[in-house]
Amino acid sequence: MNKYSGGVPSFAIWGLHILVGLYFLWLGYNMISSKFKPHGVILVVFGALMFSYHGHLWFNSLVID
Repeated sequence: MNKYSGGVPSFAIWGLHILVGLYFLWLGYNMISSKFKPHGVILVVFGALMFSYHGHLWFNSLVID
């Protein structure tokens, strides 16, 4: 199992980033209908990127190891 700085397990870091990515998706989606539409679109994009990238890293660590 990989570890990050301070001995934090990699699955904890990836899991946290996946949850934050899902939160950004939800928050951005809810902001699109308000006056903050450009900010909502940016949050949706960043949330999708966070979710997919860290999900990909986690999946690769499970398959390769």
